This record gives sequence, structure tokens and C-alpha cells, in this order.
Amino acid sequence: MKPLYFQFEETAAVEVCCEVRLAREFFEAEYGYHAVDRLAQGLPRVRLAFELDGAAPVGFTRHTHKGLARWSYSIDLQPNLIDLRVHGNRFAVPMVHHMLVHPALRWLAAQNGTLLLHAGAVAKSGRSLVLTGKGGAGKTTTTSLILASGGWQLHADDYVFLRPGTVRSLAYVTRSHLYRDLLKWVPQVSARLTFWERVRLEFFGALRRYSGERLKWPVRLEPGRLWPENSIAASARPAAVLLLERGELSAPRQKSPGLPQLIPLQELESTVNDLLEMNFGEARHFLTLLKKAGRLDPAWLEAWQLAEHTLLAGLLSEIPAYRLILPRNQSAQEVNASLLPLLDGLLAEAAG
Repeated sequence: MKPLYFQFEETAAVEVCCEVRLAREFFEAEYGYHAVDRLAQGLPRVRLAFELDGAAPVGFTRHTHKGLARWSYSIDLQPNLIDLRVHGNRFAVPMVHHMLVHPALRWLAAQNGTLLLHAGAVAKSGRSLVLTGKGGAGKTTTTSLILASGGWQLHADDYVFLRPGTVRSLAYVTRSHLYRDLLKWVPQVSARLTFWERVRLEFFGALRRYSGERLKWPVRLEPGRLWPENSIAASARPAAVLLLERGELSAPRQKSPGLPQLIPLQELESTVNDLLEMNFGEARHFLTLLKKAGRLDPAWLEAWQLAEHTLLAGLLSEIPAYRLILPRNQSAQEVNASLLPLLDGLLAEAAG
């Protein structure tokens, strides 16, 4: 069966060599926007060979995640190729993407002079806003609020490519990871879910709460279904990087004690280090799997960190960064009414 090819501009690519229907459908849904018939010659790539098989081949390393996802894997690291071979069960497919394929792609991008930053992004009139922060800070919620208001383009949901020099943001379009609390902020999303997707959203939300945030299983939705009225911006010029903080977006209430605030971040090195720590916090599973397989070289990791530090420092010397504080007790309508003029002001300032 022909491999699946997904190309991310001229930065890097993913090749999936697999005959398992479940795995092929997952990657086609996850990376469909980036699908191509063939890859550009010489493009750095992640190559994944996946077998639906619990047996561990000789020399492979076993791993289990949250009791359900089980797989055995091998990793071959080369300058322009990361070769992943995996034998796993059906629950392993999304975990292999999250823990192996995606961070491997991020490493290749960094070697090619492009940062893959943990962030959502929206665009308008050729300018993008990059919404970043630690997991749970409200990236998907804030991005969804903006897109639901109309007039904005989807640019990225969970990660975005940032390229220095000409300073461009490039789309990294994947399925959105939806959690139950999002419906409190953007209730129209519910109408775009099937009955069983809504049931799963409620079940996963209850499980997440019962487990004390230890078990987080999203409902994944393609951008074409989630935002059918919003086009996708393939490339834009970043107007600002906005840092969200955990806990700033809670369930909406009726009180409105304050307005959203944009606080300029003046300490470049401190901001670079915070974003670097966040990015590598998101890569913790990848580093654990490398270490478990005996493939984590401290010098290799240091070089990766240095590459991303250099990229971040260069980008933030060109792109203004702000801390975005959204009041806890505002409704979605109140947030939009006060937030959107601020964001439009950032675009106008960047264009001027």
C-alpha cells in the first residue's frame, strides 16, 4: 500500500508507511490539510512504520501509557530523517503521534531553521496572532472565541511554525482537541458534533474531573467541520505573541469585574526561557521514550535546546510579546466585546 505523505511547506514532512486502516485514517484526518502525492526531494522527514501487533520484535522497547495504549518501538535518529518503527494496539495510534511523530517533526524543523511552537494562532488581513502558554492556559478556548466572532482565519490550533528572517508564521493544521468546558464558552460548537461525539465529550469530561486532571482524552474534530465558515491562512506575518496563563479562563459567569489586559513583556531573555521551558515540557514524553530506548544523548538534547533558544530569541526580537489577561468572571459575549477591539488594535499597530 502506498505511503501517506504530509508536507509542511519547505520545512519538514511526515511519511506514514502503514497498511492498518485505523492508523491511516487517523493520520489522514489529523494531517489532511498537509497531504501531498509526493514529497519534495531532500526534505527532512519523519518516517513512521506502524503495525497493529502487540508482539515486541527483537530489539524494540516496550511502553504502556495510562494502561490502555501499549506499543513497542525503535527509533533511528539521522540528520534529516527520524525513522520510527512501532508495533502497538489501537489505543497506541494517537499516543504514537503525540509522543513520537509530532516532537520528532519539531526537532527536524528546528534543524531546518524553523520553530514549531506550542500555540494556537488566528489570522486576518495577512497578519497573525500567536496565542501561547502552558497546557490548560486557554489556547483552544481563546482561539475558538476569536474564530466564532467571524472575520478571522484559522492558522493553527495547537502548534504553529514560526520562521525568522522574513518572520513568517506557517500553518500547522491538525484536528482540534475538544474538551467539555469549551462548550460553556463557545456553545455553537455543540451543534457541529454528532450525538456520540457529545456523549464522549461528556464522558471524557467527567473522567478528567474524577481523575483529578490525570486522564485527559479529547474529542478530535477536523477544522472543516469545526469552523466551516472560516478559511485557513497558510502563511502570515506575526503581529504579536500573546502569553496566556493557566486559570485565566474559567467557566463564564455573569459578573464582569474587569476588562482584558495586554501587558507588554520587556524582558526578552526571561520570555524566551519561559517559552523554551513550555515547549520542552510538551516534549517530555518524547524525551522519556528516547531515554527508555537508550537513545537520549545529552549533547543532542543540548543542541536541540540551543537551536530553539536561538530561534525564539531571534523571533521575539522582531515580534512584540504581551501577557494577555482575561478576567475570570466574564461571559463569552463580554469577553468578545472587549477582547476583539484589543486584537484589532494589535493588527493595526503592526500594519502601521
